[in-house]
Amino acid sequence: MFHILLFGFLSFQFNAFGDDKIVLDEDGFEIVSHSPSRESLDTINSKYIKNIKSIFSKKCLSCHGTNDSPPWYYSLPIAKQLMDSDMREAKKHMDMSNGFPFEGHGSPKDDLLALERTVRKNDMPPVEYKILHWDSELTEEEIKVINSWIIESLKVLENK
Repeated sequence: MFHILLFGFLSFQFNAFGDDKIVLDEDGFEIVSHSPSRESLDTINSKYIKNIKSIFSKKCLSCHGTNDSPPWYYSLPIAKQLMDSDMREAKKHMDMSNGFPFEGHGSPKDDLLALERTVRKNDMPPVEYKILHWDSELTEEEIKVINSWIIESLKVLENK
């Protein structure tokens, strides 16, 4: 029993200062998750900038990034307040302002999986946004490009 406690303490000490994270699964077993290397993240980000950012600039960044060209109705007081609130909320979930990895609620892998699920379910943009922005929905070609990037990026993360 003592050696288990000592090993657990040493494991914690070792991992507490590194990029590894110890998590317990539902059965109480220890899982060590490794943070992705800077090189992996840079590789993913360079492909994001090359292949994905232009799509997201047209379809996502008005809420999940920096809105450099708001629509004409943004100048109306009530619309501005509602849009500012929506943009703050969107950025809490996933802020794409600074490239990949995105800022928000999850790890890079979590964000990729969330994007995959969102694209598959066609959850974004919200319906009320689509009503005023008919071209905001992703095209089939854009979906293919995004899904390809997600799959490739997940492989990069797995290879660390």
